[in-house]
Amino acid sequence: MLFNIPADLIRARIEAQTSIDKQIGDARSLFITLVPGQEAVYALKLTEAQLIAADRDRGDKVPNGETPHITAEAAEHGVSRFEKAVEILTRDQRWKVGSQMIEAIRRSATTTLKTAQTAPEIRAAYDIDWREVCQFART
Repeated sequence: MLFNIPADLIRARIEAQTSIDKQIGDARSLFITLVPGQEAVYALKLTEAQLIAADRDRGDKVPNGETPHITAEAAEHGVSRFEKAVEILTRDQRWKVGSQMIEAIRRSATTTLKTAQTAPEIRAAYDIDWREVCQFART
């Protein structure tokens, strides 16, 4: 029960959880943009990319009006809608893998923090090794 834990350890736990949460956000930002509304844009682009990828003619039969984000970005970058769709689908897959890696670390850190009984154990909970995630994000 929390009443049996000295006040300095309670504060250390709060600070550790805050550090863990910040580190998780920083790791996510290696893969996605963390601004309000961006997740909705990603979802729209993913839907558009899936429409194009599902078309046997590499998206040629999908009207431009059904893929406004991809149509605009493809034109801006001088690539086909199909190429832009593949890029978006690839990025989405990378995020799914990166997200799984980050969530595994988050769960482990949270479990370590919950079971920590001393200040060094609490510090160990937020002393997270991000090298694998960072390396994956750079590939």
